Amino acid sequence: MQYVLPEHSEALQKWHAAQDKISKPTLDEQELIEIGQVVMDSLKHELNVKIIYWVNGSFDEVIGVVDRVDQYEKYIKVRTDDDVLKIMVDCLITVKRI
Repeated sequence: MQYVLPEHSEALQKWHAAQDKISKPTLDEQELIEIGQVVMDSLKHELNVKIIYWVNGSFDEVIGVVDRVDQYEKYIKVRTDDDVLKIMVDCLITVKRI
C-alpha cells in the first residue's frame, strides 16, 4: 500500500498543471505587420475584431473594438460589450476582422 503525503500530492498537482501550460509563441515580422494593420483599422473605424492572445500559459479569445494603442508601453486596450481589456502586444497571436 502506498501513502502520499498532502505536500507531495500538492506538488504533483502543480507539476501536472505546469506540464499543460503553453509557452508564449513569438511572431515573425510579417505576422506582426498584418496584426498591426487590423488593429489600426479597428482603432480608426471602430470595427469589431476577434483577438486570440496568450496569457499565463494558455490562449484566450475576445471580440471587441480596439480603443487604444500604446506604442510606448506596447499594449492595446480592447473594448467589449461589458469590459475593457489591456493586452500586451507581445502576447497577441492573431487579430482578425469580423
